[in-house]
Amino acid sequence: MILELMTCAMLMKPLPEWRSKMIWEPAQIIYDNGTNLIAYDITDEERALLERCVMSEAGGESYDVQEAVATVILNRVFAPDKFNATITGVINAEGQFSTHDNGEPTVSVKLAVHNALQYYGGACQCIPSQIYYFRSGHYHEWALDYAHIGNLYFSAPKTACIN
Repeated sequence: MILELMTCAMLMKPLPEWRSKMIWEPAQIIYDNGTNLIAYDITDEERALLERCVMSEAGGESYDVQEAVATVILNRVFAPDKFNATITGVINAEGQFSTHDNGEPTVSVKLAVHNALQYYGGACQCIPSQIYYFRSGHYHEWALDYAHIGNLYFSAPKTACIN
């Protein structure tokens, strides 16, 4: 899959209020010198796993929440010093994400996953690359609050620099 970076002006939807907190930094998208992950070639199996995970975690939520959940997973993939550097590894890490069968991924989920992949690393990425966590009910006590989107609360590590 070839990812193209686009400007927000190219999107056909208005940006939600919570996106005003974006960190406008390009995410590293290929290993350079074998140490920094700057590209990732997603397989059909990984895309299907990512869709199932988003369906399980946020299938009943709005499109914006679904895209944010997919982006959290990608943020972890592109932080191999903190997490597993594969989609399968991130999703299957013990106690992290659910992939139980909530039925076939909806059109909304498939579009959210597609757009999270398409816009990752560009100015239209829906949440900053330092947002690694989400949960329902409330923010993590041990992390920096980022945004409450739908029924989920998104957070960054205490060491992150977010606006």
